[in-house]
Amino acid sequence: MMRRYGWLTGVALLAMPTLIAAMEPDPLGGRYGHEFSEPAYAAVWEVRRVGAGWQAGTVADDTYSAAHEMSPAARRAFWEKMGWPAATSTEADCVTWGEAPLSLTDMLEGKPVATGPDAFGSDLVCHVPAHVRKDIDWLADSSEDWFFYNPVAGVMEVRRVP
Repeated sequence: MMRRYGWLTGVALLAMPTLIAAMEPDPLGGRYGHEFSEPAYAAVWEVRRVGAGWQAGTVADDTYSAAHEMSPAARRAFWEKMGWPAATSTEADCVTWGEAPLSLTDMLEGKPVATGPDAFGSDLVCHVPAHVRKDIDWLADSSEDWFFYNPVAGVMEVRRVP
């Protein structure tokens, strides 16, 4: 009897890493809130994996748009825009969505909005570990590993919430 099911056990053992990975929560997916929401840390934004892609948006009005994980080049470009040490972008993980607004200079010069995997949109959520945040003035005092950014709100410390 054991011999008959030996191949089945082998297949199950080979499939185990895939099954475990499928059960683990997505490292960037989730709901995020901040201390100024009512109540504090209520879910404001959600990032979710949909098939091979991402969707992100505002929980309150249930509006979601296509999103993408920021490439190293996109993270570096965002870090440079913020005036943060470029080397600290390598250990961050970010998801971005929305169309990036042009700066006034770019708009006056007629430059197109950057698109594609090396671009970042108007909104983004990033995970930045404490050992990296300590080297970024704007994030050094943050107690959370996450921040949200958009051109209106600026950089806002956020927390993953249930």
